[in-house]
Amino acid sequence: MNKQNRFKRLWQHWLHPRQRVERYFPTAGLKKVSEQIAQSENQHHGEIRFVVESRLATAAVLQGLDTRTRAWQWFGELSVWNTEYNTGVLVYISFADRAVEIVVDRGISAQVPDESWTVVCQHILTKFQQQQFVAGLELGLQEVNQILIQYFPNQHPDHEDINELPNDVVLR
Repeated sequence: MNKQNRFKRLWQHWLHPRQRVERYFPTAGLKKVSEQIAQSENQHHGEIRFVVESRLATAAVLQGLDTRTRAWQWFGELSVWNTEYNTGVLVYISFADRAVEIVVDRGISAQVPDESWTVVCQHILTKFQQQQFVAGLELGLQEVNQILIQYFPNQHPDHEDINELPNDVVLR
């Protein structure tokens, strides 16, 4: 990354402190998405986490930390990799970078083609470009849910799986 691009990216991150980004993701909307995550996980064996990160630290931007690497860091930090069936899914949004990454555990990556996740990311970004931020999260959740139902259905819908991870949307 050349210096001009690095400075432009740094400026984007400085322009998006958490307080500013919180306006796009109101608490009521995030609570609703969190409840939808809990409901969706009763339909399949996946564990879903969402992270919306407003910006990166200045040092991380200057060191060239990319969104994919950052998503993997969150994947580890939130223990999304540590589920019984290896079916964790992390949907990571880097608001300042205008990027969405989906990281999945090995149980999922062995069965679901990467292209499926790329399509979900594009649909979320399209909603964001229309200034429909919570709706973008909801659409992403619906699509992730459909993929997980297809590949990892809950064979006993009357029996709820153990919820291994928190369902709340992380906003930082």
